[in-house]
Amino acid sequence: MAYQDLREFIARLDAEGELIRVRAPVDPELEITEITDRVSKGPAERNKALLFENVRGSDIPVLINMFGSRRRMALALGVDDLDELGQRLASLLDLGMPKTWGRSWASWGNCWMSPASARARCAVPPARRLWRPKTPRWPGCPS
Repeated sequence: MAYQDLREFIARLDAEGELIRVRAPVDPELEITEITDRVSKGPAERNKALLFENVRGSDIPVLINMFGSRRRMALALGVDDLDELGQRLASLLDLGMPKTWGRSWASWGNCWMSPASARARCAVPPARRLWRPKTPRWPGCPS
């Protein structure tokens, strides 16, 4: 499930019992951090997302720890379980190994270069180069 905006995700967290609304005034300097630290490091059943609705010096509420558990991550990504997401991604990727060395070499393309081919590649006169990469050079390669 895709969410239209953050408000929709907050409503979902609230409906699932994964959100605690803090309506008391809180200081943004250290108080929010301390409350979040205690909640997130406590027992797993008390680890919830926190919505601070009354932050001193700000009109904007603060949502914190919204991805702080596997359950909330799964809700954000629209799956029932994060393992399901891994299975979906694996089905999209072809992780099959090449059958022969030739196919393997072809799949790597120009990723592997011998020092001789690297020098040949670097043979472009410096005046014609558009940019100079800040990468290490092969010995003997013009800079």
